[in-house]
Amino acid sequence: MQAALPQKWIMSLKVNNAESRRYRSRTTAERRTERRDKLIEAATEAFASDGYSNTSIEQLCSMAGISARNFYEEFGSKEELLHALYDDINVRAIEAAASSLAKADPLDFKARAGAGVTAYLKTMTADRRMARIAHIESVGVSAAMEAHRQAALNVFASLIKQEADRLAKIKLAPKRDFSLTAIALVGAIRGLAVASVTPGDKPQSLEKIAAEATHLIVAAILQSPA
Repeated sequence: MQAALPQKWIMSLKVNNAESRRYRSRTTAERRTERRDKLIEAATEAFASDGYSNTSIEQLCSMAGISARNFYEEFGSKEELLHALYDDINVRAIEAAASSLAKADPLDFKARAGAGVTAYLKTMTADRRMARIAHIESVGVSAAMEAHRQAALNVFASLIKQEADRLAKIKLAPKRDFSLTAIALVGAIRGLAVASVTPGDKPQSLEKIAAEATHLIVAAILQSPA
């Protein structure tokens, strides 16, 4: 007579088989997306806490629970992973600024500037780890990274210049070339963003930093250069 198998053991086999089928049914793209997300989170934590230069690929793989082979299937290098992190926060921050501008009163430049810069800074500093990576850890990594950073800063500067040109067209600002002004303002806003995530004796609030940035933008664009 055949011995009856324990019911608990049978149920365990069924559960394990179901899990195995679910894993196999996941597409390669889904598994890669999951691995990529794990690497992004691991890099966000490690780059912000230990520093980009002090973080190894082996450390990232350990934190993400993946193999080195899987790492290189997603990113060609540690710097390529840094590029992805940098792009993520910058795209979201610039899109937030552009969206706020689109909703603001077209004739109230101070309100528009305040809304845009507040949205940018709020998005940029919502995760202090990402802000640190974007403005501190990504600086001076390599010539390629500097070119990558400059391209993103140019996009932000073009947004400011477009707004200044619009004001000049409707005679709310002097008609002139705002190219250098936009670049200078991006540098100032970036500096204020760094101040918001750098530990210090007197940490500044987002509201105060946004107000200072708004003042700089309005003064730089509405006043004629000497």
